[in-house]
Amino acid sequence: MNFQAGDVVQLKSGGPLMTVTGVVGVDKRLDMAKAAVGLQDGDVAVEYFDASNKLVKGTFQATSLNKDDCEGA
Repeated sequence: MNFQAGDVVQLKSGGPLMTVTGVVGVDKRLDMAKAAVGLQDGDVAVEYFDASNKLVKGTFQATSLNKDDCEGA
C-alpha cells in the first residue's frame, strides 16, 4: 500500500489514528536521517496526540499500517 503525507492511518493491531508526515525514500528530509536511525525506504513517519494531549512522532513499516476507512468523511 502506498502512503503519502496527510493520509490518516492506524496500526493493523489497533491504537490511535495517526497522520502520515512523510515516507522514507520519497521525503528528502527523512532520507537524510535514515542511515543514522536505521530507517528503510518505504517506512512511514507519523504523528498523533496521545491521551494526555502530547504530540507523539514515530516511524512504522508500511506493512504494519492500514489507511483509515473514514478518512475525509
